[in-house]
Amino acid sequence: MNNSRTKNSVLTIVSSGIRQALTLIMTFVSRTIFIKVLGAEFLGLNGLFTNILSILALSELGIGSAISFYLYRPIAEKNIDRIKSLMIFYKKCYRIVGLIIILLGSMIMPILPKVVNFNQAVPVNLYLVYFLYLLNTASSYLFFAYKQALVIANQEQYKIEKINIYFTFINCFVDIMVLVIFKDYYAYLIFKFLLVLLKNLITANKIDKEYPYLKDRKSIPIEKSEMKSFFKDIGSVFMFKVGSVLFNTTDNIIISVLLGTVVVGYYSNYYMIISQISMLVGIIINAFSAGIGNVIAKESREKQFIIYKQLDFLVFGISIICTTCLFQLLNSFIKLWIGELDSSYILSQPVVLFLCINFYFDTTTQIANSFREASGNFETGRSLQLIGGIVNIVLSIVLGKFFGLAGIFSATIIAKGLITVTPFIMGVGQDVFGFGKWKLLKHYYFNMFILDLSLVVTWILGYRFHMNNMISFCIECFIAFSVPIIIVFVVYKNNPEMSALIHRVFKPKNKVQ
Repeated sequence: MNNSRTKNSVLTIVSSGIRQALTLIMTFVSRTIFIKVLGAEFLGLNGLFTNILSILALSELGIGSAISFYLYRPIAEKNIDRIKSLMIFYKKCYRIVGLIIILLGSMIMPILPKVVNFNQAVPVNLYLVYFLYLLNTASSYLFFAYKQALVIANQEQYKIEKINIYFTFINCFVDIMVLVIFKDYYAYLIFKFLLVLLKNLITANKIDKEYPYLKDRKSIPIEKSEMKSFFKDIGSVFMFKVGSVLFNTTDNIIISVLLGTVVVGYYSNYYMIISQISMLVGIIINAFSAGIGNVIAKESREKQFIIYKQLDFLVFGISIICTTCLFQLLNSFIKLWIGELDSSYILSQPVVLFLCINFYFDTTTQIANSFREASGNFETGRSLQLIGGIVNIVLSIVLGKFFGLAGIFSATIIAKGLITVTPFIMGVGQDVFGFGKWKLLKHYYFNMFILDLSLVVTWILGYRFHMNNMISFCIECFIAFSVPIIIVFVVYKNNPEMSALIHRVFKPKNKVQ
């Protein structure tokens, strides 16, 4: 706990970044074997059931976010008794969540045949496959997931990343061996479930060694008045999470019903790549999130805003590079990877554009969301997030019937941009920093204009190399990576946040403690 915020953040970014990069590589390897052995139909089932269970995970209610907020101050004050009380309470909450997931998940099973949509029957028992996914999701809540909240809130996630890195290799190796030897979907899912249990058990033991007081069951009960405040915060977080789920985890269900479950399989490769890149960006954001809680607890509002601007610029810089590269390179990569097997795996460029804009919205609002949660402003944006999620579903169904995949994903951009992102940025400016409505919003949309410029310039320069051979792909990579960096440095060369970040990285002795 004596380490600086910056040092812990950097350690977490490096260790988690290595793990996520390895995960990305290993995922491609195992996914390639999966496609060749089992095909797009099973890939579609995987994406569909993952989405359904993400919706069931709403029963978590946002407990994790609320608990993290309540952990920041006792961690800063090294109040062990308070930390123990919160963690024991958190454990009880998650055990209940795990049981609720199993109960609700079992209740959904009768409608599975109406959601799964294949032209011909798939040679598996849908109910058994779904139940294996259900157990996999619920098991973490029932056993060990709550312990990781303390590691994350304390900015010491790097202490358990070695375990994650080991299991990245183990999971990939076992996936490939099971697919090659058994060529059986049931065996594939069973081994995945067993590895999740084993990883969680080893991680829990490691956390117990780092924080031995977690094994002490004696604690001071949380007072009823505080419990009331806690569940009020949970209610606000829950509404916000419902909206997020309606945006991010309903697409596969709508695609399956309207266009067929096999189309979910085609889209799932794009989703896998984008989600892995999102996780890499999320590692950076999450590494600083606990530090944000520390800043909120200790620093003035003026200092909070200075740090916000630095982190926001950092995330924008990463996001513009990633978004530009994804837009330019996704289809070229898919063609080189599996496009020769079946051209149906390649989606249209407008669909890719909508997916990339959605990626940009999600990544560039995370720092604002971290400040919102860390400052305890859980009510900010909650209603509009929920309304936007509902509008997204309606628009997706309507536009999906007329325009297919492009309609479904454009609906997400329309609903998210107009109903949630814009008022959310305005709300954070008002509620967290005490500004007027427009200060943060003008800055956000100026950055988005720079993104548009980057996309257009990159597409013009890279179009002649698009979806050709490996040499063209390498040239395209260079263009897609270089253009946004050059544009950012030209446009923001006098930006104080850029100077501060460079100083913070290369002058660690002078960093803020």
